[in-house]
Amino acid sequence: MITVESDAVIRRPVNEVFDFVSDQENEPKWHTDILDIRPAPGTSPGLGSRWVVTVKFMGRNEHQVEVTGLEENRLVEITTRTGPMKATATYLFETLDGDTRFIRRVDLPVKGAMRLLKPLMQIMARKRNAGFVQNLKHLLES
Repeated sequence: MITVESDAVIRRPVNEVFDFVSDQENEPKWHTDILDIRPAPGTSPGLGSRWVVTVKFMGRNEHQVEVTGLEENRLVEITTRTGPMKATATYLFETLDGDTRFIRRVDLPVKGAMRLLKPLMQIMARKRNAGFVQNLKHLLES
């Protein structure tokens, strides 16, 4: 298992950061590995919603993700349901004197032959995760 975590203090109220991040259609605006995202047929927004995501990470892949955790102004959890890597991304939100501490944690199971690439994948995931958090900070503060 690879686990990486990055955080930033965003100079916006927690409800604004949460509302932006919890809207899956905003994800490609700051998570630059996502090329496209659209609701899966028959899904409705909120907990349990499913999304078809095209991702550029170790190749170009399309898979389905599900919102598996949702607590207003506190947590969004997204779990990959299809595709080669079943990652879980957890977004945490904390209020800090009117600002928001945003934490993005990714848990990525590494199985089979992929274990040989684990050290490289961990470095790449850590760097990319930190970049996504900084993208979000810059976007919401501008």
